[in-house]
Amino acid sequence: IDQANAIINKFLDYARPDQVNLAPIALVEVVNRCVYALKDASDIRLNIAVPDNLMVLADEVDLIRAVSNLLENACRYGRSAGNGMAEIDIIALANGSHVAIEVRDRGPGVSADNLGQLTKAFFRGDSARTEATGAGLGLSIVEKNIQRMGGALELHNRTSGGLSARIELNRVT
Repeated sequence: IDQANAIINKFLDYARPDQVNLAPIALVEVVNRCVYALKDASDIRLNIAVPDNLMVLADEVDLIRAVSNLLENACRYGRSAGNGMAEIDIIALANGSHVAIEVRDRGPGVSADNLGQLTKAFFRGDSARTEATGAGLGLSIVEKNIQRMGGALELHNRTSGGLSARIELNRVT
């Protein structure tokens, strides 16, 4: 039932009208809200480097959904084969008029064939990253939400292993 509810909620998120309420948002507050439930997990290690004064122009609800989804994916698919631990980095850097937010895991990454399809609705990645229990909408929703805020989402495999999801948003100075 919980899984069915989660999938229904993803469908509803995906079907939401393209309406956003952009406002200056303290990025560290969004990240802190998103990681709160994960901080005490014994099989998850979080490394957070988000400056306290970094502000982005975003819809708070959509940004929380996007970051939470990226964290959920990193926890699910980014576990080390050696110890089953999910080590996740959340890093944010200002770059001129933009802010880059990266969520990085140290899992097996994604095959080159599948990497470009991960944001397509209903696509579920290869078996290297799948305990697939969802509908394949998570990254589609993230990309859609970020684009509605005037930003961009990039996914790439890390040379040291794992997947990096990079969100770029407009900076508020």
